[in-house]
Amino acid sequence: MKRFVYLTLIMVALTTNGFPPHALAGSAVQDTAHSPDREEKSAEKGASTEEQPAEEGAAKPKTSKENSSAATGADSAAERKDEPKEPEVLKVEGVFEAVQAWELIHDLDQIQTLEIEKILPHGTVVTKGQTVVWFDAESIDKKIATAEIELKLAELAAADDQFSYDQFLETQKLDRDAAERARHQARQNYDNYVKVDREQTIANAKFSLKNSQYYLENAQEELTQLTQMYEEDDLTEESEEIVMKRAKQAVESAEFNLENAKVRTSRIMDQTVPQRDKTEEADLAKAEMAYQKAIHELTSSKQQRDLKRKQAATELAEKSENFETLLQQRKEIVMKSPGDGIVMHGELTRGALGAKPSSIEAGSKISQDQVIATIVNPDRLRVRLELSETQLAQVVPDAKCVVKPNSLPDTAFNGIVARTDKVPFAAKKFDAEVKLKGKIDDSIVPTMTCSVEFTK
Repeated sequence: MKRFVYLTLIMVALTTNGFPPHALAGSAVQDTAHSPDREEKSAEKGASTEEQPAEEGAAKPKTSKENSSAATGADSAAERKDEPKEPEVLKVEGVFEAVQAWELIHDLDQIQTLEIEKILPHGTVVTKGQTVVWFDAESIDKKIATAEIELKLAELAAADDQFSYDQFLETQKLDRDAAERARHQARQNYDNYVKVDREQTIANAKFSLKNSQYYLENAQEELTQLTQMYEEDDLTEESEEIVMKRAKQAVESAEFNLENAKVRTSRIMDQTVPQRDKTEEADLAKAEMAYQKAIHELTSSKQQRDLKRKQAATELAEKSENFETLLQQRKEIVMKSPGDGIVMHGELTRGALGAKPSSIEAGSKISQDQVIATIVNPDRLRVRLELSETQLAQVVPDAKCVVKPNSLPDTAFNGIVARTDKVPFAAKKFDAEVKLKGKIDDSIVPTMTCSVEFTK
């Protein structure tokens, strides 16, 4: 505003002294051509210069030259309004990542924990095959000694089990033979009863009954004959009585025996034989079941024993294999670099170091599957980006960009988006990768940061 007032006063003074006003007007237009914000001021200034002579009561009218100068100033202002605006730029922070990198991981499965004896400093440049980490071997040697004792004990147990198993097989053979003999004896007993003993028992009962009948008949016949004989001969009465008494007793005894024989025979036929039938059948069935049970137990016992032996053999083989592996891993108490590069302690996350320095050093305890160090090759780099959801629309595959290292603000590299993940790796965060073009300054190493610019 001050500048505008100053120019107006100069024009008034010059006009009063007869200086052409259009020359000063053209100069004012050129002086304000560099900023669109000044166009209004330039137009106001032209209006002031045109109105000044009227305010002072000047009698001279505007010449054609003055009109031409005013028109030229208006055209210049219009052209400046039509100039395009500067493009918008999206800036995303990124990290230089090595295209080729190797993680040094404790993957010795037989050794749960290792202690670092020595490790190369963070940032050390190494070549392929160069030792990076040395582990303490004392704990490994103790583990090997313990594993060797356990293996020998397992081998002795396996030998004892083999001896026991051989005896087990012999015992099983004897038990199987005994079960077969018992079954055979039961079958034989049943066959003897069915084929011989049963009929013989019935026949004996019938024959006993018949014999009792014969005995009674004989006794009765003898008594009858004695009676007739004594009636015809001249024997004394005393002798006759004795003989007749004995004959009558014989008849009575025969009659009694006959009745007993009938009862006994009836009982044998109605009770003893049917019960014996069932008993023999049950004994045979029990013998068959006992045999089946014995065979089942023998078979099951052998299968269980075989499975336990197989399990023991597997465990022994595993102990032996683990011991051999442990001996082999004993040779790997150092970790060497798989390729040329720079040693970075700890694990990198999408090419970046952690917020705090790695605590890995000599004396550190390393657990299984822990990343001890990362070897990064600085010869080939790319840029890893962390995008928000709103940036996904502009940062798309094949999108061109400009990469500016934060360490070299005056340096820029051309890049192109190689990929963008559509699934976030964390809440509202998406991973992306930029491929660099051209030669990269040697002072830029992996894990350094940069700014990546995308033009809308």
